[in-house]
Amino acid sequence: MRQEPPYRQMELNPKTADGDMHSPERALEEMEKARQQMEYFESRKAQLEQQRRQLMQNNEQKALFTEGLNEIGLKIHNAVRRFEKELESMEREQQEVEMACECLKKHLQILSAMQPANWSNEGLRERLQEALPKLENAENDFNEVYVGGHKYLHTDVFRHKPGVEEKPGFNWVGVRTELLRGLAFHLPLFLLLLVTWLIYLFITAP
Repeated sequence: MRQEPPYRQMELNPKTADGDMHSPERALEEMEKARQQMEYFESRKAQLEQQRRQLMQNNEQKALFTEGLNEIGLKIHNAVRRFEKELESMEREQQEVEMACECLKKHLQILSAMQPANWSNEGLRERLQEALPKLENAENDFNEVYVGGHKYLHTDVFRHKPGVEEKPGFNWVGVRTELLRGLAFHLPLFLLLLVTWLIYLFITAP
């Protein structure tokens, strides 16, 4: 019996020649693989697009946050600087008030210790010569303390010098009250005259 050459057997038998390449099962497997790859690429594309949008949104939020941070940071910085300057000014004025108070306290102690009512005639001249400069120094320091009281912003203790009668200011409240009273008194009369004049114009009109 004559045998066919191997290459003839491969040509006659497709499964032997091409394996399962052209079988329906193989085609379905390849189509399923292609579909899965397509789904994977579509999913990956959607994933990347979502990441891109999320990144853009994060950058926008970051820009808004940075803008708000800089704005409120600058405002707070300016506020802190103003508060610090105000505290420095208050502290400086407090130190000056304390110095003035201590100065006047010392003069008060010196003047209170003199007791001129108990001085005898003996040695009175010497006592007066010794006491008068102290009295003058106390008076000079007292007047100097109240010089330039208008420069203080946080206290008005230097604006009211004891023993000095303050000049009365212009009483705007009283003036306003008098004006309102005058208006309340004359307004009815003015309205009556206005109505009378309008009636006269209406009667005499052609």
